[in-house]
Amino acid sequence: MNEQPEPPRRASGAARGSNRGRLVEVLRRQGPLPRVELARSTGLSFPAISAITSRLIAEELLCEAETETAAATSWPDDTDEEDADALNGRRRGRPAVLLTLNPEFGRIIAVSLRMNLIETLIADFSGSGLAQSRLELPTRALDAGALRDLVTAQIAAMLDATATPRHRLLGIGIALQGIVNAETGQHLWSPALSVTDIDLARPIRQAFGVEVVMANDAVAVALALVAAEPALAQGLSATIMVGHGVGMGVVVDGEARWGAGSEIGHVKLAPDGPQCRCGQRGCIEAYLADYALYRDARTFLDLPPAVSQQPSEAQMALLRERALGGDPRLEHLFRQAGRALAEAVAATISVLRPHHVILAGPGLQTFEMMRHAYEERLDQAVLPWLLQSTAIYLRPSESTAILDGMVRRTLRVVDRNLMETTE
Repeated sequence: MNEQPEPPRRASGAARGSNRGRLVEVLRRQGPLPRVELARSTGLSFPAISAITSRLIAEELLCEAETETAAATSWPDDTDEEDADALNGRRRGRPAVLLTLNPEFGRIIAVSLRMNLIETLIADFSGSGLAQSRLELPTRALDAGALRDLVTAQIAAMLDATATPRHRLLGIGIALQGIVNAETGQHLWSPALSVTDIDLARPIRQAFGVEVVMANDAVAVALALVAAEPALAQGLSATIMVGHGVGMGVVVDGEARWGAGSEIGHVKLAPDGPQCRCGQRGCIEAYLADYALYRDARTFLDLPPAVSQQPSEAQMALLRERALGGDPRLEHLFRQAGRALAEAVAATISVLRPHHVILAGPGLQTFEMMRHAYEERLDQAVLPWLLQSTAIYLRPSESTAILDGMVRRTLRVVDRNLMETTE
């Protein structure tokens, strides 16, 4: 879509806000840059960049970082000699001043709520983590009030631990395993909880007076992965996360779509298949998620019971060790898992036609045991020309990716709100 040319008279407040937002977005994505590179990356003139950055520095959103030599710098076509001299202090070869987001402008807290685990991370305005906590507890024993109180207490404890004043907190992001309404902040259903249809966002927003951003944990992982590999942010990327469950996050040109996440794991493969935690039978997740593999393996192996039917990392490591020993019964389970993964990928490609499909999550540590069955079934399930149009990547990821992605998503909302409320 073509943009309308800017009128010759004074730009509107909306246009100025848009230009500020564009500049902040570039710095968020690329890191510290000199003004001339900001002009190139945003498409704004050098005088406009100079004026905007001066205001943002005065507001403490930006600050100067280390310098880089600019002796060989070439300027945009609309930068005259006077502007170029101003950038270099009127001396060619003088180091260019780099501008960056001011880390001290404020802080963000991200919370990841999964089966029997709550992780909390506090980050500065640049997105760098400052401190992290990990609390293990039986999450399914929490009622609605206890859940709200616990999340609130974890956030307050993180602020106290880092001596962060309440007025420096800019936003809170909560990633939840399961189904959430990202627009309203409602938790609808999660295997990690016994309660459903809980409003988490509103009471936490009232307690801290800041924006609360909700998302499915697969969305958070998708954002973390495309940020780590910018090439994956081009076009439509679908990240299928395999671990405690099976979910999907969709990113279009680096921006999250469907903040609630896609429940690809609850696509049915067989009406009379194994039991899924959603209450139905035969879902993709019932063959592929770690709880399903561990549950089925315990029917013929002497493995320790899992808390709330959710195996720990150590228990899944034990299962992988036993599977590598060549037990044919375990080989059968992982072949089934491989076929289920292929069905998830096939449905994603056939419906969304993404440029990239990223297979992620701790469950992919066993991918080699699934590979043959996965590749065989994928070739059968997807039209060849469709399969060839999508690049598929294997990116086993740790749980920290959830917090990293949630920080990024929350900062995007904070940036947008800051740009909307200031000229």
